[in-house]
Amino acid sequence: MAVALAFALFAGCGGGPARAGATRCWLENGALVVPAAFGDIAGDFILDLSAPRSLLHLTRAQADGIEASTARGELVVAGEHLADFPIEVADLDARSAGFATVINGVIGVDALAGLVVEVGFAPCALTLYRRPPRRLGGSVRWKIVSVDAIPTLAAAVSDGRSSRAGLFAIDTGRSPVAVAAAALSRPIPPGVDPTGRARLRALSVAGRLFEDLPADLMSPAPTALGGAIGNTVWSRFRMRLDLKRGWLDLAPAK
Repeated sequence: MAVALAFALFAGCGGGPARAGATRCWLENGALVVPAAFGDIAGDFILDLSAPRSLLHLTRAQADGIEASTARGELVVAGEHLADFPIEVADLDARSAGFATVINGVIGVDALAGLVVEVGFAPCALTLYRRPPRRLGGSVRWKIVSVDAIPTLAAAVSDGRSSRAGLFAIDTGRSPVAVAAAALSRPIPPGVDPTGRARLRALSVAGRLFEDLPADLMSPAPTALGGAIGNTVWSRFRMRLDLKRGWLDLAPAK
């Protein structure tokens, strides 16, 4: 995307002191992608609410003369300016494979702490609030639990023969549902294939039942997690996550 889009705001996003800002977003390769900038590095970043730390792609960092394993600079996303923000430099070749756009890094929850994060998928928009705004119309509120700084939600999965319940990461960096190997029975049931993507018979989360969903194996995974829920589910909602107060509002997508 053009660098000029990195700071483009939606019309009307300046109203109200509670709002930090807004920007367009899009789903690519199953991930939520947003324009952002770290110092002089402006372009497209994956927004991953299951990533405890933000990352800068090693290749892009080296191209800009950054040789250390961490860097500090101003991070700008959706109108929010974070001065002297520490970011880890990592090889993201595997994660950025299959994208038409150049992925410069990952925006994680460390960059969003203390903010209310709203994502709408139709059309795709990211809005950040410095304090909680008025509730979304028609929304239902759910308690989230932080596991190793990852926001999670209680959920259950089934392969049609057995089921597993636990805490699942709120993952906007992928499309399918991922199931942690430790949460599975032995042998691994046919609903989740460790050699490739398969399908789950059902997922129950936030009072909704979803059937016949794409799934893969989450590895490695924090031992406390049952897996992660991706955008194949979240794209059916308008979601608002308050990381500081520990709740998730889900409203109809339209």
